[in-house]
Amino acid sequence: MLGPVTRGGFDFAPVGRGRQPGPDWRNALSAWIEAHKYYPQEAALNGEDGTVVVRVVVDRSGAVESVQLESRSGSQWLDLAAQALFRGAHLPPFPPDMSDADFTFDLTMHYILIRR
Repeated sequence: MLGPVTRGGFDFAPVGRGRQPGPDWRNALSAWIEAHKYYPQEAALNGEDGTVVVRVVVDRSGAVESVQLESRSGSQWLDLAAQALFRGAHLPPFPPDMSDADFTFDLTMHYILIRR
């Protein structure tokens, strides 16, 4: 019997050596992810959980330029959900003191399914 589905946690890691957004932007990004993440029903019904890593490039206005699967979970549904979270998305814009045109980060999403 399946118990409640948890959305799991996530980890954020900047890629490259350019200027990085400060804690205010990172906190805004974390809040955005918390508000938009989901556990795909197909994965829950199949009892699938796992960890996915996606690489995201976002421009200074917050528009996501690209999403690339870096590490698979073993579930096509979880992999697709992690990518879909960012496709066509608009994340928080960069703070005024960050002059870079874009920013790249890896997001590790931990999908956890509680089984009873």
